Amino acid sequence: MVSTREKILNEALELFAENGYHGTSMREIAKAVGIKGSSIYNHFSGKEEIFSDLFNYLAPLNLESAEFQAKFMAADVDPLGLLNYFGSIVIKEMQNQKKVKLLKMMLKENNNPIVKKRLQSRMETNIKRISAFFVHLQEEGKIKSYLDPEFTAEEFVGNLIYYRLRFLLFELDSFEELKTATQRHISFFWENIKAN
Repeated sequence: MVSTREKILNEALELFAENGYHGTSMREIAKAVGIKGSSIYNHFSGKEEIFSDLFNYLAPLNLESAEFQAKFMAADVDPLGLLNYFGSIVIKEMQNQKKVKLLKMMLKENNNPIVKKRLQSRMETNIKRISAFFVHLQEEGKIKSYLDPEFTAEEFVGNLIYYRLRFLLFELDSFEELKTATQRHISFFWENIKAN
């Protein structure tokens, strides 16, 4: 059985996707759930808390998670395997319709200070984590020593974001094309950074 809190999150996501974060009110969310406008505040302090919960559950990759930390620790053995794993997660996210709805809404509302702050924070955290991964690979002699780790991380992530934008916003690619482009990018990228 779905709790009222879950219903609120589900309906808020639908309304955010349709009307945007700014264009959705707490009253509209409560009405969609079938509860009184004041009752919604028994579950959430406001729209920002609802968005925060949706973001924490559905937003782009969190490389600080325990799952990713374990993968990063094992990457010495197979660095390309980690890059492919990372790419597979990015691709898999695009099959989750709830994640796709939230990502589309955030991309459209990227000037909203609340949305912008959350996206920027996640991106900065992920770039730091991937940069640290490339520093480690340099120390192990797995990638070229002259590469700037932060720039390398930004280059790696940049094309993945580009392919996702093509898929999410412009619908220029099918899911299979997204998958192929992501895999080609990772192979090309690795061939150009790995130590000779």
